[in-house]
Amino acid sequence: MMLMNLGLLLSLPTLMLAQATLPEPLTPEQKMKRRVLRLVEPVSIISTAIGAGFSQLQNEPQQWGQGMKGYARRFGSAEGYTAAHNFIALGFDLTLHTDPRYHRLREGKFMPRMRNAISQTFIANKDSGGKMVNVSEIGGTFGAAFVANAWEPTGHNTTGSALTRGTLGLAYHTLKNVAREFLPDLAHP
Repeated sequence: MMLMNLGLLLSLPTLMLAQATLPEPLTPEQKMKRRVLRLVEPVSIISTAIGAGFSQLQNEPQQWGQGMKGYARRFGSAEGYTAAHNFIALGFDLTLHTDPRYHRLREGKFMPRMRNAISQTFIANKDSGGKMVNVSEIGGTFGAAFVANAWEPTGHNTTGSALTRGTLGLAYHTLKNVAREFLPDLAHP
């Protein structure tokens, strides 16, 4: 028993250091603010504009036509998807006590950092410091894909269309995580 206590005592500085490096959990208000800001952050607006532009070039969906009116519908659809995604994800963040922040490794070899970026699409950090399936991201992405069926035109509002939108949404989120991991290194070499 005394040997166990001595082992615990010797490991206490390591445990304290590990606790000190965990980020402070966000309050519900901070989580809400973070999700709302994702609707208007420059990366989100720019990627929405580019995505709407690609859809415009492909004339998808055709029912929305071309010109500014068609582009505005495509842009609005993408923003509606983003709003639905963040609203649904916020509900999961609050209910399941998950942290919506991205956690960079900041240093180390390429592959561990790449695994970190990809894994955070599917594995969430809990407020308590543990990990779990990223229900916020997965549920928010696919939930928003089905919500978007409400305004998508006929032929683009099917279950298959929603599953495709959700899958593309997860791929997009993964790419954003990779950018979050590595772009700061390029900005500040």
